[in-house]
Amino acid sequence: MRKGNGKGNGGASSAPWDDQVAHLMSREGMARDKARDRVILDFLKRGDSNALAALLIDGHVPAPNVRFALALMLLDNEAADATLARQHVDPDPWWVPYRFVIKPRPAQPRRPHGAEKTAGARDAEMKSGPLMPDLGYEAAIARVDQAVRATDAAGGKAGPAPGKQTALQKRPGQKRKR
Repeated sequence: MRKGNGKGNGGASSAPWDDQVAHLMSREGMARDKARDRVILDFLKRGDSNALAALLIDGHVPAPNVRFALALMLLDNEAADATLARQHVDPDPWWVPYRFVIKPRPAQPRRPHGAEKTAGARDAEMKSGPLMPDLGYEAAIARVDQAVRATDAAGGKAGPAPGKQTALQKRPGQKRKR
């Protein structure tokens, strides 16, 4: 099975890491996996994890040396130094000046598994929020339609909305004398 980015046509890619991998493969004769590992480390040393994320999603499995560097990035400085000392390796080639920090993400509402919503219904709900959360879309529309019909049947003389003041109405008949 071929590992790749799904672009079997050999066309130009839009990601800079793909271009660098292609350059290392064609100009320096590196194997694809080794070129990817080098590009990942280069990006990480600049504080950019996008190449790592994209290549992992693409199916790339980093070599043990890249995984070791990633593990060091997860540790605080003292623990990383202790790990390097235990492994008896020179810290200079392994040192990446950035750390990975695990932070919570904002809570995301979970969708019920059985609910099937159309894209339009999801978009409308995301923009305005659920107005009648206990009702489905069709039931809510029917209820709004019923309220409009009741207002029309009353001749449009529904009272003011709660909390709204109406303008003073003129009384029919003669004007009051002063």
